[in-house]
Amino acid sequence: MKDVQLMEVGYNLVEIKLIGKEFEEIEDKISIIEFLRRLRRRQTINKKIAVTGLEEALSAGEEIARYIRKILVDSTSMLRAHIIQFPINGELILNREPKIKYKAKEVSLTPLFGNRIKPKTIGFFHSPPNI
Repeated sequence: MKDVQLMEVGYNLVEIKLIGKEFEEIEDKISIIEFLRRLRRRQTINKKIAVTGLEEALSAGEEIARYIRKILVDSTSMLRAHIIQFPINGELILNREPKIKYKAKEVSLTPLFGNRIKPKTIGFFHSPPNI
């Protein structure tokens, strides 16, 4: 059995179908809503955590992406050394810009991560914590 690739410090977007097979599975999971709530309240976040539901939140519109970005930017100092995995229930694609293909809709990642998000390999995008 081949070793799985470990997640890096920062934001790791990984297609769910590859987690546990090609990429590390992070056991500690919380929803995007709870994650954002804890950040806004300046509560402690585990150093290594999987945050579920990002694709669903982003599919609600660009204004939601900007709202999430503001919370993440305001929390940069809290998350500087954290490993955040976003398991994506969809497909990570890159044409002119990085996107998530979710429920037959393409959702841009640029409003959330700007130009900081980069494809690492098929099914895996990464962004440093300072977006």
